[in-house]
Amino acid sequence: MTEKLIHYFRQIPDYRCDREKKHDLAEMLVCVTLGVLCGRTTIRRSLKWCRNHLEELRKHMKLNYGIASPSTITRMLSGIDEELALYAFMEWIGEIVDSKNTHLAIDGKALRGAAEKTKSGTAPMLLNVVETVRGLILAQLPVDSKTNEITVIPELLKLLDIRGSVITIDAIGTQTAIMEQIHEQEGHFVFTVKKNQPDAYEEIHTFLDKLEEEAEKKGKSETPDPVMQDYLGKYEEINQMEKNRDRNEYRTCQICNNALNLTKKQKEWTYVQSIGRIKQVRIPVEKDSQGNDITPTKEEFLKKGSRRVPVPSAEEGIGKDIQCTALISDLILTAEELGSIKRMHWSIENRLHHVLDDTFREDRSPAKKSRNNLSLIRKFAYNILRLAMYETGLTNIMTEMMDCFCDNATLREQYVFQGIASLY
Repeated sequence: MTEKLIHYFRQIPDYRCDREKKHDLAEMLVCVTLGVLCGRTTIRRSLKWCRNHLEELRKHMKLNYGIASPSTITRMLSGIDEELALYAFMEWIGEIVDSKNTHLAIDGKALRGAAEKTKSGTAPMLLNVVETVRGLILAQLPVDSKTNEITVIPELLKLLDIRGSVITIDAIGTQTAIMEQIHEQEGHFVFTVKKNQPDAYEEIHTFLDKLEEEAEKKGKSETPDPVMQDYLGKYEEINQMEKNRDRNEYRTCQICNNALNLTKKQKEWTYVQSIGRIKQVRIPVEKDSQGNDITPTKEEFLKKGSRRVPVPSAEEGIGKDIQCTALISDLILTAEELGSIKRMHWSIENRLHHVLDDTFREDRSPAKKSRNNLSLIRKFAYNILRLAMYETGLTNIMTEMMDCFCDNATLREQYVFQGIASLY
């Protein structure tokens, strides 16, 4: 069991002078987190919820001077050391879930609501680490406007124990130094290769096109190219089809667990053991006036498109209906394992970014100086909601879980004012 949530907030130093310490910092941070848990996604609405439940809150905290004003809370958040706040967060979540021997996805997210308050007018970025099995956030680091994610990723990795874990990052993180750091920290990687590395991108696609042709020859009992014979022995391809409510998805996962032909393997990417590719086609479901399904097949869609979508293009970055992603890894994987790892990385967009923006209204928050610490408060709430969804099974919808916390004092006591059971 972890300590009570307030225990971790008390580890964050309060730098206010004594005459300004009317309200206890840790107690106020618990209050804001509670309000967010109950669906009050702004500081003002969160504090209003706490005032309406003051009698309940005083059973667990002193709150000698009641609930602070929104402006006071904003000043508190602005004055907190971001690094020390992150350490408190990481100690808390680190006692709940292990960062070793799992899948960790790293991806950046813009805080769009704060863009107009920055000098450059660009949206500030936060780099997040997500444990994909349960969707829990393990850490965050801001990306300075004068740099980019490439310089922040190594700093973020240093904070984590990644022994035995698989790290996935988008194409911007496909750098030799990052591969070497992951290897030194005894982790593994599955990285995306895009056109920002044109030679490797073309080489991988050309090689897998050739392997695909040779595999078809072998399937027809024709004699394959002798040069490709050894590679064919370590090549695997699977096809998957999934029906969703509004679309049909076709995925082809290919992998070759022999990367010796890759030029960069010989010069820079020495740890790369396998190269792969995932081809994905999304076809929007269509129905006629009588409600009959008239969705085209994959072959028809690729050739003619559909009534809702013109003929799709396979070019990288054009549309979302057809995607072809090249991948490299230091692991020996099956095609199914490669597809599963990449699919879990893609899920960050729906399970985290969409939830933070749509449910927590993060992209509408205009906070400037307090934005990173406020984002950390949201992540405390996000993780608690995810844990409650995972353990109670009451719902798998975040907004409904917020309603459960708002209506159920037992849930609030269990997850906020008592310790949380470890998932180790």
